[in-house]
Amino acid sequence: MTYKTHLSAGVLFSSVYFLHISNAQFSPVVLILLIPTLIGAAAPDLDTPSGELWDKIPAGIIISRIVNPVFIGGHRHLSHSFLGMGLFVSLFSLFIKIVNSHFGLILNSESFILAFVLGYASHLFADMFTESGVPLLFPLGYHFGIPPIKKARIKTGKWFENLVIYPAVNITILILVYRYIVR
Repeated sequence: MTYKTHLSAGVLFSSVYFLHISNAQFSPVVLILLIPTLIGAAAPDLDTPSGELWDKIPAGIIISRIVNPVFIGGHRHLSHSFLGMGLFVSLFSLFIKIVNSHFGLILNSESFILAFVLGYASHLFADMFTESGVPLLFPLGYHFGIPPIKKARIKTGKWFENLVIYPAVNITILILVYRYIVR
């Protein structure tokens, strides 16, 4: 999936959880939780030195070339697995802990980490619909995909993603938010 589709999928996962499953009260905190959601939704693609995420960071191209060797096997390997998710969640949790203790901010650690996990999980789930699938059990080489038949999956960035998936995800977000507001 493309960067924009991953961000929208992250917002959809968070919207479903925070607005409908946990019945959170609408407040600025719910909107602030979109930040860790979006970070989580983008994080698995840090393994792509030429990815759109690196374009958004100052000196991102240079940093990506330095960081890229850390990602074993390149794109859609470690960072697209449960092991990679665990590592990223641990790093994000440590980051939140440091921010809370050193800068005097009181971020709701559990909600921030959950929002990050929802974003990350949405990324892995969305990539399961692509031809490549994802190696959820890395370092085992099997890539999981939906549907199991590789030829029936979508091509990243092509017409079906851009004209069907991306608009459908965003329309679903609007419907969820509207239903939440009018209830």
